[in-house]
Amino acid sequence: MKNKRILLLTTAFPPFEFSEGIVNAKLVLALKSRGHDVQVISRSATIAYAHSWSESWLPIQSQTHYPAQNEVNKLALLLQTLQGLLRYGYPVEGIRWGLQAEKLAAKLHQEKPFDLILSRMPSLFPHLLGEKLASAWKIPLISNWNDPTDDIRPLGHQVSRFQAWLMKRISRKVFQSANVNTFPSQELMEHFLLTNLKGLQSRVEIIPHIGFKPQFTLDYSKGKVVKIAHAGNMLSNINLDLLLAAFHNIAQRGLDFEFHVFGIVQDQLREKLDQLGLKEKIIIQTPLGYSEMVKKLVDYDYLLLLEAQYPKGILMLSKLSDYASLRKPIIAVAPKIGVTASYLEGEPGFYLMDNTNQEEIERGLETLIRKFPEIDSPSPSNRLWEAVNPEAIADRYESLFESLE
Repeated sequence: MKNKRILLLTTAFPPFEFSEGIVNAKLVLALKSRGHDVQVISRSATIAYAHSWSESWLPIQSQTHYPAQNEVNKLALLLQTLQGLLRYGYPVEGIRWGLQAEKLAAKLHQEKPFDLILSRMPSLFPHLLGEKLASAWKIPLISNWNDPTDDIRPLGHQVSRFQAWLMKRISRKVFQSANVNTFPSQELMEHFLLTNLKGLQSRVEIIPHIGFKPQFTLDYSKGKVVKIAHAGNMLSNINLDLLLAAFHNIAQRGLDFEFHVFGIVQDQLREKLDQLGLKEKIIIQTPLGYSEMVKKLVDYDYLLLLEAQYPKGILMLSKLSDYASLRKPIIAVAPKIGVTASYLEGEPGFYLMDNTNQEEIERGLETLIRKFPEIDSPSPSNRLWEAVNPEAIADRYESLFESLE
């Protein structure tokens, strides 16, 4: 198979670092390492861990493009919105950006034609744009469904009937038009097929989030007390009460530990820590850029993943692939059934705790804290690493590309 020239369309990419953008960037790095020419068109973000180029992404900075967004008056904005609506057919966020992104894509395609398009979430709009460009250029489109749309997200905020109709309409249109639709988990695919994509058929592939191979040492020295870290946001979709109560009770029994949280947190978390007397044991750290963050995590004994209390875990959290890449023991406070459980259950060095059961969380954490400094490490060939290994993921994509020739 010859190397491909690929256009990747997304609204999440470095230097703006948050979960979807990091996953997208790691994929581009892996494809670049195989010799593929991946050109990225993305959109700036306001909420992110970092807004400057981390060391990890410097090799792909020159192939990342942000369409110019000139400041205009309200009348010009209205005219652009109407133009975008006429062009793309739906009143969705991103249609003004899309007009500029499409011009930039056409320029890149004219300079050297693309072989295929990858459209990736979090927004649905890159799928719409990818569909239009793939049809015009007569090249394949691979659409990635990274998360449930807001209308079908378990425990999510309710959206209006019109918004729900719009998301469903666009999802069905793109799903049927794409040559291949990829999902990071079987459970997420099934959730879509039972809801917004019900009754439709299209080619589907399950490709987990991609990990990375550290280019730095994973050696570290244990401290006097067990240190646990959580990398990522703790916002309103996460119920912290059971975890905090468990840590409180453990501290009351005189056990020592440190739990460090890196990310944007709920406003009331600091107040709760003060009320529970946990300010000295649960430390809220400033969010770090990706390169610095993954190196920092090496210094901790356990990495903690905290998942929303869905009846079934349908998401593959992006931090799971990063944790696996660092070969550290993982504590997952997550649904007992679902994606996370399927990777961790029964594997040495991985600890699954029911996120609806305070007693189980407390018992599990206390056992690990009392056991310290003894720590069980994951097997080098555990199920999770085998799934997210960047070489395996790159192989999967290259097989897809070859099948579309």
